[in-house]
Amino acid sequence: MTEFLDTCYNAIKLQTTAIPDTIRNVKRSDITVLKDKRLIFIGCGDSYAVAEYGKRAFLAVSGCAISLSPTELHNIPLNEQSVVVGITASGRSLATIAAMEYAQENEATTIALTDNEKGTACDYANEIWETKSGVNTYNTSPLAPTTAAMAYLLKLAVIKQSMPHTHIHNDVHILENEMASIVTWAESAGKEITQILKSDDLLYLISDGPNYVASQLGMMKFDEYSLVKGMSVLREEFQHHYNISIRGGEPAILVADSPPKEKDEIYMNILSDTLKMRAYLLHCPDYLQLESSLGQSIANTITLQMAAFHFTLKHDPGKDKFKLPHAEAFKIY
Repeated sequence: MTEFLDTCYNAIKLQTTAIPDTIRNVKRSDITVLKDKRLIFIGCGDSYAVAEYGKRAFLAVSGCAISLSPTELHNIPLNEQSVVVGITASGRSLATIAAMEYAQENEATTIALTDNEKGTACDYANEIWETKSGVNTYNTSPLAPTTAAMAYLLKLAVIKQSMPHTHIHNDVHILENEMASIVTWAESAGKEITQILKSDDLLYLISDGPNYVASQLGMMKFDEYSLVKGMSVLREEFQHHYNISIRGGEPAILVADSPPKEKDEIYMNILSDTLKMRAYLLHCPDYLQLESSLGQSIANTITLQMAAFHFTLKHDPGKDKFKLPHAEAFKIY
């Protein structure tokens, strides 16, 4: 294994401690600034998927939330009733920083959800929500900071809900105390997924609800290693449009809520039998005791991280970097 792949793997394994440490770092007072405000989550890449997750978490507890790419913030009115949460693990995303500066200029309250309290984004934040990933570099795939940010937002949703013994309340407890079991399962399931994949595949990651965030992040992980091309697709959109262009033998992962329902089995049969795809049903096992799709999507995200890593380890063990000329083509940091 190269130093690069070793760093990537360690960042995945860090989630065993990053998620519990982050959940314990959330303060009940963090929710105060959101009271009676319009909540807008922004971010780029992995952080945009986290913004989508934040929107879904707060909508689940009757919050008012939207998610946007940072450059889209200019298309909506902002005022003192707006709260803009800029999500950036490293605190250096130029688009997010510019959007937070714009938000402050228009009297919105700004919050940086970040793993790096010394990042530039914090200079444009009225408040800082800090994750505790434990990583020592942000120059590889952002793995532990991403799910840590998701866990931070899920804990805030639980605080906003103020109701014990709900599904998301249970899941925060499981994420805080049982991450070793979750990561162990995720690695095993991730290795299973690699068995349906071939180099240069076009991989469809199909889902909806909070698990659609897992499919988005899985797509990004496969794309970053450049051996498999990922495509994240909503379930309904796949059956309305994307299925038309399928060639026999292409792989698909259906990321589903747990326990799977009859509709999931029907969907899988169509993928395998009608469309002749190499299909895999990804869902959390019952023994993990994750009850909500918000909690399950974090575990499923880690599984897809593991799948992308182990496929790369098997087919390109000498890989020592991402496609740097491509990554640097646009100045994003």
